[in-house]
Amino acid sequence: MTKRDFIYVALLVSLATGSVIDAFTGGPDAQGFTLNDLTQLIATVVLCVWWEIEDAKLRGGTAVTLTRTLTIFFAPLGLLAYFFQSRRPIAAAIAFVAFIGGALLAIVGGAFLGEWLVAA
Repeated sequence: MTKRDFIYVALLVSLATGSVIDAFTGGPDAQGFTLNDLTQLIATVVLCVWWEIEDAKLRGGTAVTLTRTLTIFFAPLGLLAYFFQSRRPIAAAIAFVAFIGGALLAIVGGAFLGEWLVAA
């Protein structure tokens, strides 16, 4: 497993864990911005930027500063820009959908697991 793959797995685990924690702490019913929200925000941004840097190293390039900045302020847009800078258009679109799809599956899976654990 490459460092890039390990970072992506860490991102998925982080997102799933955040959803499980949300189930125990009130989730959508929670009032305001919780500590879990802050932790998830920071972890997601750090792991996405780190993933971009490692992917660029593996592909023999560098992650552009503008792309990393976009990822910091709005991760999906920054990732989309990175994928289109580092890959051909069709490959970029497929990679982006796979990356975001995996993240969404981790969030939904964590939410279902959390709800199941709370009900048990």
